[in-house]
Amino acid sequence: MHILSSTRRQNRRSAGPGGPPGRAKSQQIAAERREIQKLTTEADRPAGTEAGQPQEAVFPGTVRRNPPIETRIVAEQVKLLLSLGEASRWTIFGGILVVGLAFYQTAPIWATAVVAAIQLIAQFAFDRVRAGFNADPDNVEHAPKWAHRYALVTLISGATWGVGALLWLPDSSFAHEVFYMAVLAALVMATAVSRATYPPAVIYYTLSSCLPAVIMFATRGDALSVAAVLLALMFFATIMGWTRRINEGYREAFRLRFENADLVERMARAHAATEQRRRDAEEAEARAKAAMQAKQEFLDIISHEVREPLDGLRNMALYLGDEAVNETQIKIAASIEETSQLLRRLVDDMIDFSEIESKSLELKPRSFDPVELTASVVRMMRHQAVTRGLSLELDVAPGIDALMTADADRLRQVLSNLIGNAIKFTYQGGVVVRVASLKTPGGETVFRFSVTDTGPGLAEDARARLFEAFTQGADARDYRFSGQTAGVGLGLPISERLVRLMGGHIDVDSTVGQGSTFWFLLPSETGGAREYFAALCDEARPDGTAKPERLIDHDHLYELERRLGGHHITDHLVTGLQRVLALHRDIEQARSSGNGAALAEGALSLKTAAADLGLTAIATVADNIGTAAGQGEQEAAMREVPRLQQKIAATWRELAKVYPSLAA
Repeated sequence: MHILSSTRRQNRRSAGPGGPPGRAKSQQIAAERREIQKLTTEADRPAGTEAGQPQEAVFPGTVRRNPPIETRIVAEQVKLLLSLGEASRWTIFGGILVVGLAFYQTAPIWATAVVAAIQLIAQFAFDRVRAGFNADPDNVEHAPKWAHRYALVTLISGATWGVGALLWLPDSSFAHEVFYMAVLAALVMATAVSRATYPPAVIYYTLSSCLPAVIMFATRGDALSVAAVLLALMFFATIMGWTRRINEGYREAFRLRFENADLVERMARAHAATEQRRRDAEEAEARAKAAMQAKQEFLDIISHEVREPLDGLRNMALYLGDEAVNETQIKIAASIEETSQLLRRLVDDMIDFSEIESKSLELKPRSFDPVELTASVVRMMRHQAVTRGLSLELDVAPGIDALMTADADRLRQVLSNLIGNAIKFTYQGGVVVRVASLKTPGGETVFRFSVTDTGPGLAEDARARLFEAFTQGADARDYRFSGQTAGVGLGLPISERLVRLMGGHIDVDSTVGQGSTFWFLLPSETGGAREYFAALCDEARPDGTAKPERLIDHDHLYELERRLGGHHITDHLVTGLQRVLALHRDIEQARSSGNGAALAEGALSLKTAAADLGLTAIATVADNIGTAAGQGEQEAAMREVPRLQQKIAATWRELAKVYPSLAA
């Protein structure tokens, strides 16, 4: 800042009191730029490099922001103004010579030389303005300044013909006057076309070239001269109208050009960003596939190379237990067998969890008796409960006589995990396993399996993360409850994923100090009761995390807008919504009168009208009403009608967000 201040003071002194203020200011700006460049160069010079030594360029040039479109339009108009004037810089002298020869009998020969000299001065001034504009590094921002300077020079250029009128016309004939007025009209029309990008230049040129002749005619006072003056004024007004329209056309053309250029740049940037994201996604996909392949190979190694030694270790422990000669050897052999079983279970859980996460686990559904399967699991695990001093009972609700279709082995695995956990974390009392069949609101059969223990229970924070992988409850490592380590926390996550994979739902009810009940529901048929289980999953999510319902099909609306055009899509939507509301009134009337046939017909018509507009939620509810009414379930169809009104209101609000004019 000190250097810049001293530079400004030095520049003010060098300019002097009588120096041109514009030139002094330009010199001051240039000096400041040189100082900034010098400071930047010294700051960027690597340590140990002396001034004057060659070094690699660190900052090749000034980084500029793209000016606003209006500024660029003005600059482009000025460039065109200067370039069009340059094209006719010398032809004007030919015109002066021709006009001078036409007046050689009535005007002195030196008059032509005077007119040509004035035009020559104007041409030199034009050249200075063009050179200054081209040399100005900020000519885009300074374009109005250079345009104003150019307009001032047009006063000199127009004065060429104003002075010519004073020198050529006084002693000329009427024919010469008409000829000169025609020349002025041609010059004014030419300047209106070539300088229309800056209307002040047209005004200055017209006034300086035509005003002396107009004054000469006005001072005569005769009718013909007054008529000529009036025609000149009308001609001037017409020229100004032409200039304004041509200027607007230029501005609009420049605006479209710059907007198209900006759009192309944005599209290029968007394309580059999209390509980068695509490459990143491909690389991430390749890395994920490689990681999945490595994990699969690792699991294959575990499956083949670890399971067999563990099975061999367990068999050897059994053999040692049979051949033991004292109580100590029996306990050691039992401990080895228990440890090998625990390790085998851990390996199996890891493999199952990996297959579930990679979606490579295939279910093998078959028909079986759920009560018999549950009883077999209870019998298998009763010895483990008795060993810990606990009871294990099975409670079967009356009226279960149906079979279920599911993967029996995976259901057995889920029950074994839940019962094993209940036994592991219960130190007194017992465990009760219950089986019951339920009816959903849609009339479908589901089976409820539950495992209730008298353990310590679970706190709220432990319940929230209970089904997360490698996570356990707060008491999971309490040796007083389990008598052994609780494993790695894969049993419940695997159970949760298996139940979900079989189309069911699992949850836990627990109170600290009063035990826990793990329960899950499964459909009686594979893929059954989908809506019921979807509703259960939505209710189980924390507040605010439920998946929002898809009210409208945005892709369908986009296709409609592309086909109809942005100006007609709103009218199309209004017409379609009026049709939807009319059909909804017909459905309400059919509901009030209890006319099932009219209800079904109206619902199907509403489904078609809503689907044509992409109103997904309305079309879905209308389809449900039409299907229920068509199958004779009139009460179920009637219950859906109030829900239809809710969907129409919600859809209207959603559409108003996309098309605000609909809100009116």
